Amino acid sequence: SALMLQVCNPSFESSSHSVLPTPHPHIETSDGGQKLYVRLFQRKLSWIKTSKLKYAEIGDDLSPYIKELTGAGFLESESDLQDLAEVLDLLSAPELKTLAQTFHLANPNASKQQLLEDFRKLAKQRSIFGSKESGVGSVILKRAKDLAGKSVRLCRGPRDIFSRVLLLFTLTDPMEEEEAGSGGQRALSTLLLVNLGRTAFPTYTVKIKHLIFQDRDDFLRYATAMHTSSDISVAMANRDWEEAHRLYRAAKDAWWKLEAHPSLSRHHAALPEYLRCFTFGWVYTRILSRGVEILQRLHMYKEAVEQLQDLLVQDVYCTNSRGRWWDRLALNLHQHLKETEKAIGCIRKGLLDPSVRTGHRLALSQRAQRMRESPACKKLKHLLQDLPVISVEDVPHVTIKGKLCPQTGMGKSVFITEDPGPEDGGKDPEPSVVVCSVEQLALAHYKQKGFDQGIHGEGSTFSTLYGLLMWDILFMDGIPDVFRNPYQVRCVIGPQGAADLMAIL
Repeated sequence: SALMLQVCNPSFESSSHSVLPTPHPHIETSDGGQKLYVRLFQRKLSWIKTSKLKYAEIGDDLSPYIKELTGAGFLESESDLQDLAEVLDLLSAPELKTLAQTFHLANPNASKQQLLEDFRKLAKQRSIFGSKESGVGSVILKRAKDLAGKSVRLCRGPRDIFSRVLLLFTLTDPMEEEEAGSGGQRALSTLLLVNLGRTAFPTYTVKIKHLIFQDRDDFLRYATAMHTSSDISVAMANRDWEEAHRLYRAAKDAWWKLEAHPSLSRHHAALPEYLRCFTFGWVYTRILSRGVEILQRLHMYKEAVEQLQDLLVQDVYCTNSRGRWWDRLALNLHQHLKETEKAIGCIRKGLLDPSVRTGHRLALSQRAQRMRESPACKKLKHLLQDLPVISVEDVPHVTIKGKLCPQTGMGKSVFITEDPGPEDGGKDPEPSVVVCSVEQLALAHYKQKGFDQGIHGEGSTFSTLYGLLMWDILFMDGIPDVFRNPYQVRCVIGPQGAADLMAIL
């Protein structure tokens, strides 16, 4: 509970522009009640059997705290549970089987998913008496609740407020984990580690100059956009492209209504670019950018082209993505819509766009080079002649050979290599055959070259060296809006790259 207060106090204090609601009169709750609420807040928002709640550090009997939180309006009890699907999902497999036998389902031993579907079908049947109250669904609901016993769920209203406080407090950190249902567990865990002395953050000054959100409604629009973005990410990760497309269309309609508000667009445009990523306009633009991939997955290439063209018309949001948009637009026009001349014009505009970064500028130049050499573009070769060619110096190449281990199905590739055995020439000097990952194969190669120590760290080694070398600049005093709270995982400039670092300095 102390961790939640540690988050809430600075969040309310820094919200002089009424981002958060005016605090209501304080509701007295015991320490045990506060601790239980925080525990439940960190769990997924769903109904939980009270018999499954075991927190020895709070108390052996949690019923007084549950009663206290229910009376204060923080918890819902089983009397509020009226949705059949939620009740059935609360039951364990044996309990569901017992319920299936009670209602004489065809196969009580079926999987839980199948039983849930069978109960949904059964619940839709009308009672012979014609009364809604005595319908089959109502009977199933009552029997299922009797089997489930006492249960609780956090009330959405108070939980939403705490979630928004956490969102405001951890504005610079990704919120996917919180949106997946963990209730800001990472942020609270970070504070706990700091309080226990296991994690330390550099000392820096939090100096806020620009107010990102004009008022509470502005912040709520941002929170809604972030929720939608998270939902789309989940749908795309599950490869549910129809659901992702539905969410994308809804977000596009919402953004279309908000985009017409002149005062909002002027406020966002007036913000420094490194702070615009915390506006709902930036989030909705990122959603529309993801919509391009969704449309392409559904082979809706004409719609994808139109969306890319709409994204490129504006230059306020997600300017660091313009190079990718130009490149994708050129590809769709050339490969899918067969409008090669428009694709060439797209490449030309992209190369002239000052917001396009080096990597995407190179990609556009290479695409033009491939089109110039393609026989299919022979008639339009004159349009490609004056496009600049970007050359890149070659770098040293290292080829590491390994024998791929045969495997069935999907999975990470593994290799067969020889372990030379103990270096001291001990009991087993003969080399042995071992199976290793591609990273271990690379480390073994360099070990043979005399580099006896190595790590597989992706980009962590370089980012750590960069942080150490730039330490005095990253934590320089007097630079406003770089840090938003004392426990920041990364500074505001992190996602935007070196260009924004120079813009701030």
